[in-house]
Amino acid sequence: MPLNRFLNLPQEDRERVLHIAKSQFAAHGYDNTSLNLLLKEIELSKGQFYYWFEDKADLFFTVMQEGLDALQVRLEEHGLPKSKSEYWAHIHESRLIAEGFWEKNGFLEIGKMISQQIPANHPIFPRLLECGLPLQNHFRVGLEMGQEWGIVRTDLSVEVLLHLTEDVSDAFYKPMVHSYTSGLPPSDETLALHDLLGRTLLLILQPLSEGE
Repeated sequence: MPLNRFLNLPQEDRERVLHIAKSQFAAHGYDNTSLNLLLKEIELSKGQFYYWFEDKADLFFTVMQEGLDALQVRLEEHGLPKSKSEYWAHIHESRLIAEGFWEKNGFLEIGKMISQQIPANHPIFPRLLECGLPLQNHFRVGLEMGQEWGIVRTDLSVEVLLHLTEDVSDAFYKPMVHSYTSGLPPSDETLALHDLLGRTLLLILQPLSEGE
């Protein structure tokens, strides 16, 4: 994580550094982003950079954590379902909130880069998983609530359901993200994939008697 010297900067200065870094990582990829060229665009000396960050990975995860923290706050504001009758609509809305947040805040290009260039054996991949744990916990609590209410299947554990839904979502989001073009509406194929993803997640999560 960034050093306190960076965190103590005025918000405007922090946002400028992270905005430029996010744009560079999205455009060039993590491995191909040149720290020297990045610092030139930020107008920052290498000495000052290491006064704020440990290394390039530290800067990258500061960018990611900023987005994840903000999304976590938004999902906490959305809260958890308050009744059985609103459960599925609420869970669906949570997914739409997450998707809309990434697009609105310029993280879809970062997501595209990660899916294309950061495989499971990449050195930073474990840290990516760690960054996503708070969001995973949010959805875990929702699934546990659904099981308690008898509207999420209990023949599979919450952990298994989380892994299944995450893997299925990743498989669908990959072609959707790759077809994304900033400023343009989603294609008919993307909309069809989005609808199919929702149906597939319901099929996975609902008890057989409810999903048949």
